[in-house]
Amino acid sequence: MVTAVALAAGASTRMGAQKLLLPLGNEPLVRRAARQLLDAGFAEVLVIVGSEHEKVLAALAWLPIRHAINADYATGMGSSFRTAVEHLDASDAAMFALADQPFVTAKEYRAVLDAYRQHAPAIVSVRYGTITAPPQLFSRALFPELAQLGDGAHPVLERHRDQMFVI
Repeated sequence: MVTAVALAAGASTRMGAQKLLLPLGNEPLVRRAARQLLDAGFAEVLVIVGSEHEKVLAALAWLPIRHAINADYATGMGSSFRTAVEHLDASDAAMFALADQPFVTAKEYRAVLDAYRQHAPAIVSVRYGTITAPPQLFSRALFPELAQLGDGAHPVLERHRDQMFVI
């Protein structure tokens, strides 16, 4: 089973307001991100919430998702990876997406999932020009390393570059 994880715990302090609740069209950014993940065909979608989690969860009402609350969200993205890993018991792999990237589509998420299904690498990453960036999928073997992250997955990506499939 492959789980899509939406990282949605940050406080969005640079915006002055919780940016995940800002509307894009007729829905909040976080809802759009979750819908795109659901439409991509993952076995489940897990949303990691933290800052203003009650409001963020209200924006996700009636979507068939699971959620986990990252009480330590202020310490950085590493705490969201840890929270996710704690809730991935049945998952063979997990794709981590940033909930504040509303223009990543279900088609693009599905391409990551398809690459994993076809090639079974330890990591699937996306290249935008010369930059490798989220969404990124990690096999279960790397979950312990993800749980130890300080901020962002870059150290894991660097250590396992030879096991990475890039699309």
